[in-house]
Amino acid sequence: MAAAALWLVVFGVLHATTGVTVFSLFSLAPLIVATAADARRTAVFAGAAVALTIWADWWHGPAADMTYWTRVGVVCAISAMAVVVAGIRRRREERLARMTAIAEAAQLALLPPLPPEMTGITIAARYRSATREASVGGDLYEIIPTGYGIRVIIGDVRGKGLDAVLLARHVLSAFRRSAVAMPAMEHVAGEVGRAIGPHLGEEDFVTAAFAQIGPGGKLTIVNCGHHPPLLHHRGGLQSLTDGKAALPLGLEEDFTAFTASWSPGDRLLLYTDGLVESRNQHGDFFPEDTIAAALLASDCDRALDTLMRAADKYTGGHIRDDMALLLLEHGAAAPNSANGRAAAVPLPASAHGQTDLILG
Repeated sequence: MAAAALWLVVFGVLHATTGVTVFSLFSLAPLIVATAADARRTAVFAGAAVALTIWADWWHGPAADMTYWTRVGVVCAISAMAVVVAGIRRRREERLARMTAIAEAAQLALLPPLPPEMTGITIAARYRSATREASVGGDLYEIIPTGYGIRVIIGDVRGKGLDAVLLARHVLSAFRRSAVAMPAMEHVAGEVGRAIGPHLGEEDFVTAAFAQIGPGGKLTIVNCGHHPPLLHHRGGLQSLTDGKAALPLGLEEDFTAFTASWSPGDRLLLYTDGLVESRNQHGDFFPEDTIAAALLASDCDRALDTLMRAADKYTGGHIRDDMALLLLEHGAAAPNSANGRAAAVPLPASAHGQTDLILG
């Protein structure tokens, strides 16, 4: 607004001292104000612009001819338009602010604050939206202690905005119900897929990776079309996969679990595609050795901070997709179960449909 006020003063003085015709320039002041102020403040500058136009014509003597009234009419029309534009802009900004607040509240439900430690497992999580000005996307994660072990999900809903947030909420709701009720992880994944079916559009799907941390360093993994978890062991990375392609949730309901193991000091990284599909200026994907180097940090929080800085540096700050990271570290003393109770007796591997692990 200071710039607009200065604009009116400068051109008013210019006309008074030199006689240079500047009538149309007065109308620019309310247009400038309309880009930042509300309708009321814009109306003040609009009135000032009209008043200066009338004054400028009378300064060198009254001449209320057709040209005079045309000038006044043009400035009045432009000033009125500026007031209308300011009102529309402010209403849109208020509506956007309300929608953003709602979406951020929903996003918080998808990316809940996690405890830093859960019965011997150290936990750290990070999330970054591809759009720096927004924090709304379809990435999700959750970790729940159950009688079968600590159960984890990380997922990525196709799409952005409130629709993706709402679908992700259905995924998490189904996971929270089934994770504590079903003994087999593949049944948990299948139940989540069936539960979200009624909420899927024609082109909607959700990629997800499920993990169960059991007693004795046992890991049970179910992958539903998602990037495989990475096990950081003795400075190197192992991709936890059974070598079989699996469809995302919403496109498949029958999944297969496989088992792996980890040792005290090992770290398990679950992530969304914003990490590994990051590209540099040459189109090269984010390298795994950079991930391995970042995970050598002294604790999980520092490891994820280092990893995100490395991704920023690699991409030049132009990350094209949302990034969710969940890092778990095996403590020195592994728990018998995630909630301190005796672990439930697992079903035989054949009953679970589990297969052996292939380390990629």
